[in-house]
Amino acid sequence: MSESNEITGGEQSPRASSPTNAKELALSAQMDPELHRLLKTICYMIIIAGAIVALTYVMPLIKLIVITALPFIVGLIFAYIFDPIVTFAQQRLKLSRIGGVTILYALIAAAIVCFVAVVLPILVVQIQSAYQGISGSISEFVEKNEWVKNLFNIPQWKQFGAMVSEWLQQYDIHLDEVVKEAGGQVQNVASTGIRAITGTITGTLGFVYSWVTSIVGAFVFWSFVILVNLYLLLDFSKMKNVMEVMIPGGQQKRIFVVLTKCDEAVGGFIRGMLIVAFLVGLLTFLGLFSLGLKQYALLIGIIAGIGNLVPYLGPISGGVPAMLFVIFSDQYETTQERLFVGLGVLILVIAIQTLEGFVFQPKIVGKNAQLHPLAVLFALAVGANFGILGMIVAVPVACIVRVLVKEFYWDKREEDWKKRTGKKDLADRRDHRYSRAQVPKAEYRKKKTSS
Repeated sequence: MSESNEITGGEQSPRASSPTNAKELALSAQMDPELHRLLKTICYMIIIAGAIVALTYVMPLIKLIVITALPFIVGLIFAYIFDPIVTFAQQRLKLSRIGGVTILYALIAAAIVCFVAVVLPILVVQIQSAYQGISGSISEFVEKNEWVKNLFNIPQWKQFGAMVSEWLQQYDIHLDEVVKEAGGQVQNVASTGIRAITGTITGTLGFVYSWVTSIVGAFVFWSFVILVNLYLLLDFSKMKNVMEVMIPGGQQKRIFVVLTKCDEAVGGFIRGMLIVAFLVGLLTFLGLFSLGLKQYALLIGIIAGIGNLVPYLGPISGGVPAMLFVIFSDQYETTQERLFVGLGVLILVIAIQTLEGFVFQPKIVGKNAQLHPLAVLFALAVGANFGILGMIVAVPVACIVRVLVKEFYWDKREEDWKKRTGKKDLADRRDHRYSRAQVPKAEYRKKKTSS
């Protein structure tokens, strides 16, 4: 045996050095963990980059689909908002689904009639008063400042013309020759003017045509929205049964749990935002009314309430026109009065903004939506790329994304982290790695000293 080893130089045979089974072969070929993580990250980055590139090519098709489906989307949103009212009417008044929908549309029609008959005339009067006040303030400003009046003073313009004539004679410039040389240019200018007039008329006709087309398009769009909303409200109670038919039995429980959480988050956010918008509009109206802006209080309160459909925008959207009315309105005679009322408006805006940020949003909206303020601001920044409608839709979409991420990713990771660290929640700052409950007393002291 020793002789054979000496003959082979102490080397083992290939058969002896090879793995004895498939398990050892797999372990020997196992990839380095760091290299495996790096390759995995690179693959994810390539997939994300490819998805972004593909999205740029698919975006026109997505826009076309969204524009085509927009009446159905808006109708579905209104059906989702109004369904609790119809269900409440069904349960309390013992009505059929058609009866509940009829009561809903009757309430909406009554609200529109009340707005047109009561609120709209007041708004028209306040808008006219604001226009007259601002125009009167500008006229008064022109009257009080001589330098503004001198800009339009005709005698001074005549004096300027005499100076120009004297200057032309001094440098021997004959206007007759200049006019003859410019004759051809005048003809060109005249033809250009005719073309400009023709273009203006064409542009005016095009504007009228686009205006009429916009009105007809809006009428057709909202007609479709009302019809879609009507049919969806009538069949909204059947949605769950339809989904039970479509979703496989093994996945129904998980999917319905996720949909219920999305419904609670989005529904809570929408209801909370409507309540907060009403409170912001009401506080703005009462504050401006108490400051003496009685003529514009209702108008600015409605502007603030509607503006608050975008979170944190309501007090600002109400404060800016209020400051403009204070500056340009003829209601105040002295600068001291304007400064005093302007300071009051500024304090009112800051107070309402503080109430909304620290009381209304966390207690009313955040309680149901459970979105961090930074997440709300990030969603608004993303939605701003798609206009006002994008900012309105951004936060409900963020609520849905939060529920999906939490359900399919975050909860499991957080539970693993709690088990691994022994911490109760994310606010727990204590270091549980060397806690007495986890290690013996002697080992605890040793590790605590070494750390």
